[in-house]
Amino acid sequence: MELLVFKIKPLTPFCFDLRGDSIFSHIVAYDYLEGGNLFDNYLEKVNLIVSDMMPFKYVYKPTLPFRFFKHCVNEEDKKKLKKKNWINIKDLQYGNLCKVEDVNFKHKQIVVRNSINRLSFSTDDEGFSPYSNEEISVNRNLWMFCLVDKNIKDKVIELVKKLGKYGIGKDVSIGKGKFEVEVLENDFIEDIKSNYYLTLSPAIIDGYESYYLPFVRFGKYGLDRAFKNPFKKPVLLADSGAVIKSNKKIKFIGKAITNNQSEDKKSFFQGYSIVIPFKLKDE
Repeated sequence: MELLVFKIKPLTPFCFDLRGDSIFSHIVAYDYLEGGNLFDNYLEKVNLIVSDMMPFKYVYKPTLPFRFFKHCVNEEDKKKLKKKNWINIKDLQYGNLCKVEDVNFKHKQIVVRNSINRLSFSTDDEGFSPYSNEEISVNRNLWMFCLVDKNIKDKVIELVKKLGKYGIGKDVSIGKGKFEVEVLENDFIEDIKSNYYLTLSPAIIDGYESYYLPFVRFGKYGLDRAFKNPFKKPVLLADSGAVIKSNKKIKFIGKAITNNQSEDKKSFFQGYSIVIPFKLKDE
């Protein structure tokens, strides 16, 4: 499999959480709507893994106990350290954990709108019927990684560009979730020798010594499957930024699973994550 690097220039606010499993779901949906079958056998053979969208040239601060940062700050400064959630990818790979930063790249806000009857082009009979949505405004370029089977590489690039053109997440019909895409050369991740790896999206971790925070994905069906109980089974995951210890060289971890509620509404979930090797000092 080949690692692709996408530089993302946000054009409008996002109405989703920028996580890789959500982006993967949109790629699968676009392929399905075009009559494709790239992911029919995904449960048996993985051919695409998508990372979260992150600040350009930055990745998550490793989810490690405080003892790994004790030479960076004292006990009184723990709260300051907690606010620093990002690290330059080069600093991470060479174990310079003291260079974690508070990268203020997004702003969440609640936007209130009013429901409109599409037949009468007016509010309902009850009058004012507002609802709220959370939007994420991003003030800098982002990036994401895709580990992809070489046979579908060109198609995946095409689908990611379509996501940027038409939008991703909620409220794409009113222009949200649009971005420009640039495919970069993969010269950001060095192939260093280490037993420690950082995950770039929520994943199912089995059989590894690890540090992580839990994350639960409450998925929903879309299109014609969104009626009569649109919710999928919740999935418990290790959140992005988990640290994995492996004696073998690995490019990704995890597994795909089904999370459908019934046999007539089948679905599957990207439980995989791309991983980056990094040196862990004072282990």
